[in-house]
Amino acid sequence: MSVLKFTAALVSTSVSYTLTTASSAAVGQVAAALAQQEKRMPTGMLELARPVEAQQCLPEVEFKAGERLVVLTQTTRSVDFTPLRSGDKIIRLQLADSEVCTRGKQPLLIGKADVSQQFVPDLDLRGLVAERVLDYISRRCVQLLFDERAQVWTATKVGQTRVLLDDLEVGAHPVAIHGRHGMRLYRANDNPAVSSPIAEMWLEVETITWGADRLLPGGTLPVRVLLGTEHELRTLRASSSLPLGQIGMSLIQYFQPTPMSDMRLYIMHVIPPQTPVSTLKAGEMLYAALRVSPR
Repeated sequence: MSVLKFTAALVSTSVSYTLTTASSAAVGQVAAALAQQEKRMPTGMLELARPVEAQQCLPEVEFKAGERLVVLTQTTRSVDFTPLRSGDKIIRLQLADSEVCTRGKQPLLIGKADVSQQFVPDLDLRGLVAERVLDYISRRCVQLLFDERAQVWTATKVGQTRVLLDDLEVGAHPVAIHGRHGMRLYRANDNPAVSSPIAEMWLEVETITWGADRLLPGGTLPVRVLLGTEHELRTLRASSSLPLGQIGMSLIQYFQPTPMSDMRLYIMHVIPPQTPVSTLKAGEMLYAALRVSPR
């Protein structure tokens, strides 16, 4: 029995995109196209992610030098990829170490997931706010919608949680969003003048100006890209016979304060940007570790 040294990371929030392109498209083109919507995407550089089972050990998955173990701890939100055009307006929303943006002109819902009802909002506040305040957050808090007639984004309160956009309280009537704003959430019975918010985030409207060089070539090949917000990378030493699931559970217990809802394990390594996407095997996907954007 030998001891192996390797690196591992926990992913607290993740989103999965499915892009359709030509089999000749390069990994770097996929990264550039997706960077239209994900500002924190690493430029031109993605990793190859291959799923592994909890009962497997590192030698069984043919773990190689330069690879790392990534542990997802929450349900991944799936999103269809909608290419953005020059002049389109999107909203970027930042909370803690997570960033979400609207997909073209699609609505975005902020709230709290309910696993029993198989409901997951676009921005799930579980794991992003203190656990003690989750009971005061509605499953559906705020809806962001694009008003085609006025060509502006709006915010509407859709739950019981009180919502302030800067100093203006948001109610059932849409409030226009221009530029950058702070959004604060309060308990239903709180007085925002004297109470502390239970969650704070930033909203920013951005106009897309990128050219066609970031567009993917047309095609029918589906390519899945997983984006994860990672905690600090850890260097570990573990017995070669230790199951990967046990390693993942130990990481979660030591370094992640929020409860786990869904653990999945991946082995990652950097893939050259010129690699054709047609070389991906069944079950494999591309991966990017999102950076934390400055406030």
